Amino acid sequence: MQIPERLVARGPIEPAIYVVSTPIGNLGDLTLRALRVLSSVEIVLAEDTRRARQLMTAYGLSPRLIAVHQHNEARLAPELVAQARDMPLALVSDAGTPLLSDPGLPLVREAIAQGVPIIPIPGASALLAATVVSGFAMDHLQFLGFLPHKGSGRRDRLERGERSGGAMVLYESANRMPVLIRDLVDQCGPDRQVAFCREMTKLHEQIWRGSVGEAQAWYDASSDHARGEYAVVVSAGERQGSEIDQMRVLKALAKALPPSKAAKVAAEITGGSRRELFELIEALHNDGKA
Repeated sequence: MQIPERLVARGPIEPAIYVVSTPIGNLGDLTLRALRVLSSVEIVLAEDTRRARQLMTAYGLSPRLIAVHQHNEARLAPELVAQARDMPLALVSDAGTPLLSDPGLPLVREAIAQGVPIIPIPGASALLAATVVSGFAMDHLQFLGFLPHKGSGRRDRLERGERSGGAMVLYESANRMPVLIRDLVDQCGPDRQVAFCREMTKLHEQIWRGSVGEAQAWYDASSDHARGEYAVVVSAGERQGSEIDQMRVLKALAKALPPSKAAKVAAEITGGSRRELFELIEALHNDGKA
């Protein structure tokens, strides 16, 4: 098959910020449109210039690379966006689609504020790749990204995702998977179905499907499972009860138990945040309704 020259040829493109998706492993996943954009710009804004240089070299490209990452993007955004009024700039992350658990949001927001066009160049994404092979219904989806390593922020994000009643997708490094498995058992129960997608599109791509309760045994079965990075898809749970139902539960528990114990039990029943439920129960006590 001969590829039309117009799809890949270098040539002028309009000034804008081009948000370019790049391969997450397999170099063949760079789209023709992305190749044309990267061939046409003089400057590529990259999360890691070393990683970006490898990609550019693989395709025979040599644009100027500027590092734009979480530590400098807010500072550089105004100047870069102003520059994009006169010339096209491409934004890439280390792999996949920028802004999905990757830098780029300050740049996009600044472009919106300055009225500079933002043009998405869709392509590879671990989020979408894992979702479509999970086998789970996706009519309602929560993307949680990388969870905080510990603390209430980690627990709260999982609780919010679970309360939505939809499937959840999150990212996790391989060495932290045992922690995630324990968290999922606590939050979703051992029978919830999950899909662990490791090293997506790469040579050692692996997809495992099973229950949360079976997950640790699978992980322990091979040292390979502790390498790389995972996209994890958690099947949907039952949607939580209505706000009225939750308040009835809170009022009944608040009358029978101390606030901390009532909040714990209410969280188990409703799937809500224990901290938020505790605050509601205290408010009920203060209002004399419990």
